[in-house]
Amino acid sequence: MNVIQSIFVVVAFSGPIATLIGAALAALSIVRSCRAKNVKFAVLSGLGVLTLLVLLAAIIVVWFAYGVAHTGKDAMTDLIVLAVTVAPAYIGAFVAWRFSAYLKKRLVTDVS
Repeated sequence: MNVIQSIFVVVAFSGPIATLIGAALAALSIVRSCRAKNVKFAVLSGLGVLTLLVLLAAIIVVWFAYGVAHTGKDAMTDLIVLAVTVAPAYIGAFVAWRFSAYLKKRLVTDVS
């Protein structure tokens, strides 16, 4: 495996990992919201977890379908599939991270 293929594999696996980390942060936000007895924030965090898990399932389906497809695969189609799947994963994980930080800040100020 050459360097380009190694980078491709690392970036491809980082999308689902980023999605799982974002879902874990949103789940932690659910726990914090439930402890603070703030149902609205818990529901919003639950929707965030659900959205990230649906995104993860879509990534898995796209990569599986691309892997078993009998079409000609070249570097350009690899990059297109990578961009279409990894970019939303990073964006979703970033949104979950920022939303969790916002909820944590709001829960601390609401309790004080």
